[in-house]
Amino acid sequence: MQVYFFHLMPYGDLDIAESDKHNSAWVTIPNTCFDPSKGMKLYDRYIGELELADQLGFDGVCVNEHHQTAYGLMPAPNLIAAALARSTKQAKICILGRALPLVSNPVMIAEEFAMLDHMSGGRIITGFVRGIGSEYFSNSVNPTFSHERFYEAHELILKAWTDPGPFSYQGKHYQFDYVNLWPRPVQTPHPPV
Repeated sequence: MQVYFFHLMPYGDLDIAESDKHNSAWVTIPNTCFDPSKGMKLYDRYIGELELADQLGFDGVCVNEHHQTAYGLMPAPNLIAAALARSTKQAKICILGRALPLVSNPVMIAEEFAMLDHMSGGRIITGFVRGIGSEYFSNSVNPTFSHERFYEAHELILKAWTDPGPFSYQGKHYQFDYVNLWPRPVQTPHPPV
């Protein structure tokens, strides 16, 4: 059995009355409820907790993606993963996950994960998700195409990691004349998904 430490990085200083007043801690709660000085301390604390999990011998640490919410202060999990790639030694770094239907360029996600694979010495585990309703609303993405965009982006990322480039990709939602991943991932055929 393996044990992984998962972190949401919530804004723990949120005044619950404010959340109740706005009927949500997602999308509609004013960002004036966020105190940047408290935010800096929370990021330092939360990254430190993930680093401690590595030091304590957890098999992996997990980060995820959420947008415009006090629920999780991690709109870019790859940034946290990059910090952890340098400050952890043995734990796998699981990005669970990137919301593929919300991105306009899956090739950039493939490149970022390949970079992280190098920076971590091949310790990246990738996770791809569709995201949740409020994230479609806040990112102005039509949820009708969620499944299509997810599967097409997923296919393109795997192809970018494994197929020799350059090659063209012409899908329904994503079109690229040149897909030519630099760097390619360390793990072969690609990081675990």
